[in-house]
Amino acid sequence: MENTKKRAQTVKKIKDALMQLFQQMDYQKISVTMLCKQAGLHRSTFYLYYNSIDEVLREIEHDILNEIQLYADQMNDFRDAKTPEEMKKIYQDNEQRMLEFYKWQYSVRDYLNPLLGAYGDPYFIRHYEKIIYDNTLPALDFIKYDYKKHPYVMKYITGGILKTNQEWLQNGDISIDELVKLQRDIVFNIPLLHS
Repeated sequence: MENTKKRAQTVKKIKDALMQLFQQMDYQKISVTMLCKQAGLHRSTFYLYYNSIDEVLREIEHDILNEIQLYADQMNDFRDAKTPEEMKKIYQDNEQRMLEFYKWQYSVRDYLNPLLGAYGDPYFIRHYEKIIYDNTLPALDFIKYDYKKHPYVMKYITGGILKTNQEWLQNGDISIDELVKLQRDIVFNIPLLHS
């Protein structure tokens, strides 16, 4: 039990150190020596747990993307809606799950900010956008919007949601409730989608 606890603490130190450095510089410039200095560990300790910095980053990304996907999978599907009122009801039913999702995001913001920030990882961003895209399509299907005819609309929506999340995580200047309400208002009031 003690070894498991110590292992978890060491892995967390390594991951935290990587994200702290990643917030400050391009990932490609981070060395094992720099990471170990930041974490207060010896290089040999690092290599007991990981073979490379890439392995650490991929593990972090994998864990976070899996958690994001789990939250997305818990959302009720808009395809079940037959009327605009039913769609709004499904969205309202999802609001509690969204609040939980944003609370979780806020709890891991020290990892999300570097992954989405100035030196962000394109792999992570692409996969996060794909999750948003896949979960936005049912709403566009419902309103019969031909998003295939205008792929820029989907890019606009997914990019907007991702950028809103990124700004909120970095600034934290509005409450989670306000963020969920803002996104709801945006989704239900995009003129292009309702024309």
